[in-house]
Amino acid sequence: MSDDQSFFLSTSKSIEIIEGNITSTSNQNELSTLDEPIIETVKRDLKAVLRKFGHALIPRQSSTLLQQWDLWGPLILVTVLAILLQSDTTTASSGMQFAEIFTLVLIGSAMISINSQLLGGKISFFQSVCVLGYCLLPLLIAAFTNNLLLYLPYRSMLHIIRFLIVMTAFAWTMYASIRFLGQTQQPSRRMLAIYPIFLFYFLVSWLIILHKPSK
Repeated sequence: MSDDQSFFLSTSKSIEIIEGNITSTSNQNELSTLDEPIIETVKRDLKAVLRKFGHALIPRQSSTLLQQWDLWGPLILVTVLAILLQSDTTTASSGMQFAEIFTLVLIGSAMISINSQLLGGKISFFQSVCVLGYCLLPLLIAAFTNNLLLYLPYRSMLHIIRFLIVMTAFAWTMYASIRFLGQTQQPSRRMLAIYPIFLFYFLVSWLIILHKPSK
């Protein structure tokens, strides 16, 4: 190989190194998500929400609810819960009950998140709202089950069954929320962060127990 050919090859390699590849893999993925059909985006988001529902029902050592937070799941759960707990006596009163329950859950979760921030928790506001919202799933299942039981006979016996179902869901909800949020607080302040969560979920549980069938 001549000196000119060697010089030409070394120069070409140097140019390749300097130029490189300015299009990274992450940028390609981001562009591909912008170009994908809307139905594919909806399917991917629904799969993510369903996966987080699974984490709420079966708490495990995972940071999915904290790192990949979203508000779609909590919004769906709060809306369905407000629908289940409203009565059908009149249109006006039914709408007011829906708004009261919806507002109560939203404000309650927001206040708990602010309290966690003031206590120095290692979690953002929206991460806390996400976890609190997804952990409502056991109580939502209890509310749906109780609505079905309200139309069965033997009302006196059903009151006890409904109470046990709601209290079981309340205990499971507390366990799931503490599993995710308990580790974000310092041990000396953990009880100060858990107590408002207890009151919040207990109030929602009591509303489910007090719910009466529509006449």
